[in-house]
Amino acid sequence: MFTAIRNIFRFTKKKESNRQINNDLSVLISDVHSHLVPGVDDGSPDMETSVALIRRLQDLGFTKLVITPHIMVDLYPNTPEILQPKFEELKAEVAKQLPPIELFLGAEYFLDTELLDLLSKPSELLTFQGIDPMNGEKMEMILFEFAFHLPPNYDLLAEIVFKMQTSGLTPVLAHCARYPYFHKDRSELKKLHKKGVILTVNAATLCGKYGALAKETALHAIENGWVRMVCSDTHSPHHIASVKELESSPILEKMIESGTLLNPGIGLS
Repeated sequence: MFTAIRNIFRFTKKKESNRQINNDLSVLISDVHSHLVPGVDDGSPDMETSVALIRRLQDLGFTKLVITPHIMVDLYPNTPEILQPKFEELKAEVAKQLPPIELFLGAEYFLDTELLDLLSKPSELLTFQGIDPMNGEKMEMILFEFAFHLPPNYDLLAEIVFKMQTSGLTPVLAHCARYPYFHKDRSELKKLHKKGVILTVNAATLCGKYGALAKETALHAIENGWVRMVCSDTHSPHHIASVKELESSPILEKMIESGTLLNPGIGLS
């Protein structure tokens, strides 16, 4: 099913032609992964900033945003009880100031034993829905991340993925190309894909903002059909600037043409 993007490496490594690329970001419809609930993590610090960032995403063509605060027991011990009221305040303010845009509350869960404990009550997790545009499959998705400095405990990872899936959840890995330990050995990304984990890449990675190795890893994963979502991971304005750069990205052009992106189906049920 991913034949249409097998030549991305070759395409992007060729000398760029003078052909103008004008990707219409509105065809993505949804951005999945941002930190726009004010004052709860390392993202937007206040309501004014959140509304301004959402306005910029809307101006780029997005009509649905899944907002995903960190849930990390030591650093950001958020819970649905903490996040939901703040999210509702954000929704109310956005409704006053901006044209209609759909906001959904998810979370970016850190992979640790605490997440394993949380999975014992899957109905209390912050998840988001979608329909795969390729086959019409309905999915209830949960976003999670690894530490950057050390690879995950793979036994714990396997247990958590299994528990997610047996609870009816589709695991979604945040910014799969940013983990330094995958830059030299990408086999674990392949294994995750084969297990049914949805891999995502950030706009800033595709624009080279996290270095050449991260971009090369993203391209490798895209070429092999492992990546199904492009996300902003918005914390501040510079992340949205990277999304803007995707308007002229040959990589995104090929991904849109392939029809494999899940973004358009997010928020559908």
